[in-house]
Amino acid sequence: MPPDSIHNRIRTDPHAPLLKSLREQNALKAFYHHAKTALSELNAMRHHGTMTREEACDMLWSLYLISGAPMYEAPDYDSVQPWPYKDERDNDIAAKSGVISALSIVDTKQMSRNLGIHEQRLKHLHAAYAAAIIKRLKSLHLPDFGKKETALKDAIIRSHPVNPDGNVIGSDVKDYEWTHRWNNLVTFSSRNSMYHSYVSKIMEKRFIPMLVKYFPDQAGEVVKYIRKAGYGDGEVLDLIDRTAGYNSKTAYLYQGKSGEEHRKKFQQKIRNSCPDVSRNTNK
Repeated sequence: MPPDSIHNRIRTDPHAPLLKSLREQNALKAFYHHAKTALSELNAMRHHGTMTREEACDMLWSLYLISGAPMYEAPDYDSVQPWPYKDERDNDIAAKSGVISALSIVDTKQMSRNLGIHEQRLKHLHAAYAAAIIKRLKSLHLPDFGKKETALKDAIIRSHPVNPDGNVIGSDVKDYEWTHRWNNLVTFSSRNSMYHSYVSKIMEKRFIPMLVKYFPDQAGEVVKYIRKAGYGDGEVLDLIDRTAGYNSKTAYLYQGKSGEEHRKKFQQKIRNSCPDVSRNTNK
């Protein structure tokens, strides 16, 4: 949902209007290059600790536009044409991750004062943007792709044209076509791994502590946004375990019979693997 109640007042060099224009033109290369610039500047403003109303408006609209922008089209490993984003690699994925990192460290109290809106509304906007990004990347990840990747590579290798004269690969049109198919497959595989690694190593670890901070003692709100991020009911507590963990700030998320049973199983797992850590955890 757009921050439509927040008017993007003009500043000297606003990022949001340019991002909006590039997105409407579907100029994704230029869009994500400028997204990188915008995120870097927003980080710098946050470190300085000062942000005008105009800058805060531009920041929120920029994060909204980046979070909802289309991703690069996946490489087609059956195509003999080069992937149009081969020099961009993971700019789109990194930008999505950058949005979540920025949202997780924003001072919502100060920003709500700058924007003149209720802080709770701002928290819900942030949580919704982060959840949408994670859901999108999770939906793109193919967990079983590795099982078919070897067969796909073998098929491409077998399709390589015989070159009896010992010519260097690339000296023939068919060699170029073969190379593009190979590169597209390697890039597809690499990006597929990135979807998972960015989510599990960066995004989840920003997302869950952010929800805990935003909604203390509101387990229903935390679970709502975890579900919006594409996680099933059976995954919720495992996700909390590997990100925020069980402590005084997250204990409310483990309430109820299922939560208590999960916590006991988790502590037993720790006890089995490392008795000393288990004793400290139980204290």
